Amino acid sequence: MIIKDIKINNFRSYYGNNHLSLSKGLTLVIGDNGDGKTTLFEALEWLFDTTGENRKDSHISEKRKSELEIGESDEVSVSITFEHDGEKEIEKRFTFERLSKDNIRTRDYKFVGYFIEGAERHSISGDRLLNMCFEPVIRKYCLFKGENELNVFDNETALKTLVDTFSGIRDFDKLVELTSSFEQSSARAANRELQNDKKVSNQAKELNTQLNDVTNDIQSIKTELTQKRISISDFAAKLEALEKNQETSERYQAIKERIKGLKDKRAKLSALSSCDYSTNLLDEYWILRSFPAIIKEFSKKVSALSKEKRRLDKQETERRAKEAGEREAISKIQKLANDAVPLPWNLPDEATMKEMIDDEICKVCGRPAPKGSEAHEFMCNKLNEYLSHIAAEANKNSSKEVDEKPLFPNSFIDELLSRQIKLSGDTEQEISSIATTISDRLEFITKRKAELAEVEKQLQELETEQNDLLMQSGLSAELLDKSISDLRGFFDAKSRAESRVSELETTLKFKESARAEIQEKLSQLEPTSSMTQVYQRVHTAFERITKSFSNAKEQNINNFLQMLETESNKYLQKLNKNDFYGIIRIRKTINNSARIELYSDNGTRIENPNGALKTTMYMSVLFAISQITTLKREQDYPLIFDAPTSSFGGFKEDTFYNVIDTIDKQCVIVTKDLLNIDKTTGQKALDFDTINKLSCSVYRIEKVEPFNDKDLSTIQTVVKPIR
Repeated sequence: MIIKDIKINNFRSYYGNNHLSLSKGLTLVIGDNGDGKTTLFEALEWLFDTTGENRKDSHISEKRKSELEIGESDEVSVSITFEHDGEKEIEKRFTFERLSKDNIRTRDYKFVGYFIEGAERHSISGDRLLNMCFEPVIRKYCLFKGENELNVFDNETALKTLVDTFSGIRDFDKLVELTSSFEQSSARAANRELQNDKKVSNQAKELNTQLNDVTNDIQSIKTELTQKRISISDFAAKLEALEKNQETSERYQAIKERIKGLKDKRAKLSALSSCDYSTNLLDEYWILRSFPAIIKEFSKKVSALSKEKRRLDKQETERRAKEAGEREAISKIQKLANDAVPLPWNLPDEATMKEMIDDEICKVCGRPAPKGSEAHEFMCNKLNEYLSHIAAEANKNSSKEVDEKPLFPNSFIDELLSRQIKLSGDTEQEISSIATTISDRLEFITKRKAELAEVEKQLQELETEQNDLLMQSGLSAELLDKSISDLRGFFDAKSRAESRVSELETTLKFKESARAEIQEKLSQLEPTSSMTQVYQRVHTAFERITKSFSNAKEQNINNFLQMLETESNKYLQKLNKNDFYGIIRIRKTINNSARIELYSDNGTRIENPNGALKTTMYMSVLFAISQITTLKREQDYPLIFDAPTSSFGGFKEDTFYNVIDTIDKQCVIVTKDLLNIDKTTGQKALDFDTINKLSCSVYRIEKVEPFNDKDLSTIQTVVKPIR
């Protein structure tokens, strides 16, 4: 199967129709993060999935979906055209339709295949055509996402699948099963005839009893031996991991202890930096924190008021004393100015004066006083003087009443002064101490919070370092948590298991030797019946045939692994041109799976090869499997990788792609390699210096700009052929 074209329509970011033509060798699809590399890979995964009707709303292009009006529809489809005994095509598609603003319906799922026969193009079920041309067991070795999925032996059934697929061992399985059944049947028949033969009956029964006992013992020993070997393998793997990562484990434990110490410190600082401000505000009188300043201001104002009151009191006293002295002086002057005693001010009274004015006569002396005369004017003046005197007297009396009231009739200022005196002294000192306590407490809390923030920062850095350590080592926290006692325990347990295996192997050899002797004695019995002798010879023949097929099966597996090793090492050498690469060894494990290991030429196992070497090691095995497929099955298939070289450096990348370009194998690599920062624009640009050295097909995929980085419906991947 050689893929010629890939067509993607409205699959996620691949809006509309998109097309890639693949070469028979290497095809590079280059894109930056988020440009649609993984989406391209997953579109092929979806196409090759034959597990059932697997249409998903998440497969629909958000951009195309956003354009649909109610009632409109379109299709999601992925198809490939490929060469396999002629040109063929498979296509998977479904329709999506907008029913309302928020409702999209999918329908009409189809998985169709097409092939050309003569001049006509015929259709067939897509999964049937795919399985005919690209078997499911082969598809397991086609698509690989990232570096972590390259190890085909991560699956315990991988070796059996590979051996069954490529080595023809299934035929041996059937033959071993068939001959074993014949051998058991013939053994039962021969034993039955021997026990019925009068001459050897007793001997046969005794030997069969011994044989059954020994066979049961052998089976029990083999069961325990298998369990112990699995335990030894498990202990060895754990010890290997612990020993290989002893430095990592010690570093992990040191980080863990520091994290524990920081967490304890964080808990203490959290307790010390906590404060119930609401409770302290009233219960602890924290509300009085600002009162010392208020008391000082209050005392200052009260002192000023008291001083001002005393000043005004003194001024008023002086004014009153002065007025009293002036009145006394006037009274003395009036008496001395005239020897005669003046009439009282109220004689004659107001009524008498008005009556005389109205009658125009002075009723005191009896003289007439007509209007306009001096006498009449005199009486009018006298009346005015009287009225003025009355008004003056009234004012005088009123002023006297006012003067008699105190200037400050209340004692408010005195009360304030008394309160100020009480608030000063011990009370002021007590309130000041509250402010000091609050200030000290807040300062303490602030310092603890600063320390807490620093601890949080250190803790975050340590936890990041711890996570990085786990990721880099590839080990679990549980494994790194193993202490020295655990390590010693593994050694002791492994040592005990190995001693027990040695004992069991010795016992097994003894039991198998005993069984062989018993079987030999059974075969040497000379029964009377010639038919019984025939049964014996038939059983012996089937026993030897069964052993031969079992040995052939084991040899077939070993031969396949040796062939896989040989082919893998050829590719390992090519992929690591001008660099160290070592030797690949593929070891059969106790659970009948396999493990890929790398060795130095001097026989030393390379425990932890760097990322690039490990990647090329696994890829070499994949290329070798593909090569064996071509040889054994006369079929070819593409290898499709999504970002397999993330651990490579620039020089390693160049060498790797140059080598892959020369391998006669269809290979599609989706990668962000061969993109460099353009110093003038700051944008990613293709590394044409490297690309121009290659002969392969090259595509550039990238997002259409501009786009809204928060709106998926604005994202569209475009495919641009470079070469």
